[in-house]
Amino acid sequence: MPIAAAGVVLLMLLWYALAHDPADSPAGAGENIAAAARSGLPGDAAGTAADGKGDGDVTVVAATPGPSGCQTGRTLPAGVTTESVTVGSTKRTYLLAVPPATDNDQSRPLILNFHADGQAPTDVEAYTGLAGEATKRGYVVVDPAGVDNQWNLTRSGAVGQADGAFVAALLNDLRGRGCFADGRVFAVGYGDGADMAVAASCALPGRIAAIVSVAGSTVPPSCAKTITNLLEVHGAADQIAPWDGGGAPRTGVTAQSVPERLGRYAQAAGCSAAPKPQPLPGLGQLTAWTCDGKPDVGALSVNGGGHTWPQAQARPELGPTATSFSATVVSLLYFQAHPVVGSVVSAGSPGIGDSLGRALAGG
Repeated sequence: MPIAAAGVVLLMLLWYALAHDPADSPAGAGENIAAAARSGLPGDAAGTAADGKGDGDVTVVAATPGPSGCQTGRTLPAGVTTESVTVGSTKRTYLLAVPPATDNDQSRPLILNFHADGQAPTDVEAYTGLAGEATKRGYVVVDPAGVDNQWNLTRSGAVGQADGAFVAALLNDLRGRGCFADGRVFAVGYGDGADMAVAASCALPGRIAAIVSVAGSTVPPSCAKTITNLLEVHGAADQIAPWDGGGAPRTGVTAQSVPERLGRYAQAAGCSAAPKPQPLPGLGQLTAWTCDGKPDVGALSVNGGGHTWPQAQARPELGPTATSFSATVVSLLYFQAHPVVGSVVSAGSPGIGDSLGRALAGG
């Protein structure tokens, strides 16, 4: 379902975002996340294994899942908890938000929400409001914790905890403890976490159906052949990771140009068509690589946006925050439009405007 049909989408997104502010979510997982944010998460122990090859690239993680909770009848209790999984000899932690059970409960989709450099899982939840919105729609939300609040998988030559192996381990652990839909794992991230979301998908080919990267800065030099759907949401006024590249989003890293890195990603996906820029009055510009039979790759340049999450609480030190739409809502709509691993663009696919129109109408 292509990104390019955006005119109708934007009208609906603007209406939907204004009518569904994540800060207004009802009591439940969102409130529990806020409470957890006040108390914080236990610190992680440092590790010694690295995913990277020393050149900013990633290594594919081979991990065989065990029996699914769908087969064994195991379920996860509703609520927000701090969980842990052991990778090698090191305990890693993550925040888990599970929606209440319903009469129609079947296998659940899962969203990985990766925090930025210096954030904890509770910080990124307080900033984005993702769990509060996503659990209302039946998603389980997982916020992994980086060692020292950083992702070593995104750093050139970093030596530290094996982040790719950590993500594989927590997915396999949750799969065995609850009933999750195979092929319906999604990833979203902000800043350093946006790069981690892309890197995790490269390290775990075939596990992640779609990615939303907000204020990202890099894509690994190479990726496994299984490239997935990717939408970049990026502030046009981002001075930390500028749209045209440059800046220093973190130590030792220079931000890549958004068109260059997404073009390289689209090419790796097998898309040979040139990108199609589309002005969006009052919002910015959408650049889409939409090739029949290939993953959906696009970048939304946001007018009035800095190195920030649209419609989140203002953080002036990171630049202006766009208020015209919610990146949280856009992420959920993008996942809904690309619901399973292997979702690709085809000539017969309805435009994303049509599909989102049905979704917003409750169909």
